[in-house]
Amino acid sequence: MNKTVSLTGHASAEQALTYLHLPFDVPAQTRWIVVRYRYSDPIGSDPWLTGGNTVDLGLVDARGAAFCEMGLRGWSGSARSEVFVGEQAATPGYASGALDAGTWHVILGLYKIAPQGCDYTVEITLSNEAGLPPAHHGAVMLPAAARLSLDAPASHAPTHAGGWYRGELHCHSQHSDGEASVEDIILAALALNLDFLAITDHNDLTHHARMAAYVAANHPPITLIPGCEMTTYHGHWNAWGIDDWVEFRIVTEMQMQLAMREARRRGAIVSCNHPRTYGPPWEFAGVTDFDCLEVWNGPWMLNNWEALDVWEQLLRQGRRITAVGGSDMHRLHQIDGTVARLAHPITWIHTPDAPSPRALLNALKAGHCALSEAPDGPRVFLQAGGAQSGDAIERRIDTCAVVTVAGGAGLQCVVRGAAGERFCAAVTHEMQTFTLHLDCSDEMFLWAQLRSPEALGGQPVIHAMTNPIYMHQK
Repeated sequence: MNKTVSLTGHASAEQALTYLHLPFDVPAQTRWIVVRYRYSDPIGSDPWLTGGNTVDLGLVDARGAAFCEMGLRGWSGSARSEVFVGEQAATPGYASGALDAGTWHVILGLYKIAPQGCDYTVEITLSNEAGLPPAHHGAVMLPAAARLSLDAPASHAPTHAGGWYRGELHCHSQHSDGEASVEDIILAALALNLDFLAITDHNDLTHHARMAAYVAANHPPITLIPGCEMTTYHGHWNAWGIDDWVEFRIVTEMQMQLAMREARRRGAIVSCNHPRTYGPPWEFAGVTDFDCLEVWNGPWMLNNWEALDVWEQLLRQGRRITAVGGSDMHRLHQIDGTVARLAHPITWIHTPDAPSPRALLNALKAGHCALSEAPDGPRVFLQAGGAQSGDAIERRIDTCAVVTVAGGAGLQCVVRGAAGERFCAAVTHEMQTFTLHLDCSDEMFLWAQLRSPEALGGQPVIHAMTNPIYMHQK
């Protein structure tokens, strides 16, 4: 027997960037639930689109909807107009399993609300019939017994003698608003010879089960890192190493601090994502309690110099924050008109240990990493006083810094400190080393970059960069 409940309402423009929680009752012995919704004047979720409505969708079970304690069953943003949750299967982004009787909630995230407001209708169908809903609602996710673990051994990932591993830290699958399956993304990463991969779907962890199932069945020579992008209406942030959802219904700086603190308490590495125009930007300037900052998201010319400037400002304030990059890829197969490509840019991580998820994330947090525009792109390395990027050395009047460039002929090698450029020279060979003697008696940090000789649109074009080596008083 099926039963359908219809919920209607109106959201005003003043309610934009908040959340509505619409309660409904789930009786005992319910086998599956279908949620459909529609709303007036819909527009896309891209930040530069305005004048209409973008309403996100989520589902909370009988455990309740309290802040930081929500019984989240799934989140699809505005990517799907219809989802289902059942005992044995669910729409990607939603967790299958027992449908406990009690009060559930549909979450409507009011991302964009037009001046005239937004009329919405939510239809909820509940059934005690076995099997799946009569209509197909896209791919279904069968539950997987395996679980993606931060402590998984690196038994199938090859170890590199130099200790450098390249991978993707930020991309999306069909478990949120991406186009490709988890399996297709893993295969694409293998084709690019990546050593590690993190899929970071929006406010969702169901992709972890698919990743773990793929590892159990295929033993691929790549390290898969658990991750999630917490997508709030005031900024996005990644948490790597997380095994349960983190609160994303955030409207104040204090709530953002609480959520980030909780993620770190659970052992996650936390990263502020794309703080730049149309990033969307990071709106809580008072919240900087993150381990990493995504200075490079997609192609460099997508305003990434703004994120780089945010990072350098924090470095000058004495913060030690790792610079990371990620493609933010959403379209793996539909490449026409798509600017974000998997592993463009790439993050290189250095660890002397086998490349397990925990070893890679520990090295990432320590700043032992560098960035390049592509898996086969140019690379730059920095050493000073016997230390590598991420480490700290004493301030000295004569500091010997060594910059090594690979594949950078025709570019400029630049070393920067707290006050700006400390060194700049043309790279004339594919492999080239620069040995510098710098007065660092009053320096806070040094980092290196490879850039084009000429700016584009008044902005430098970076092709590779390191993390800083920090300076401290004896």
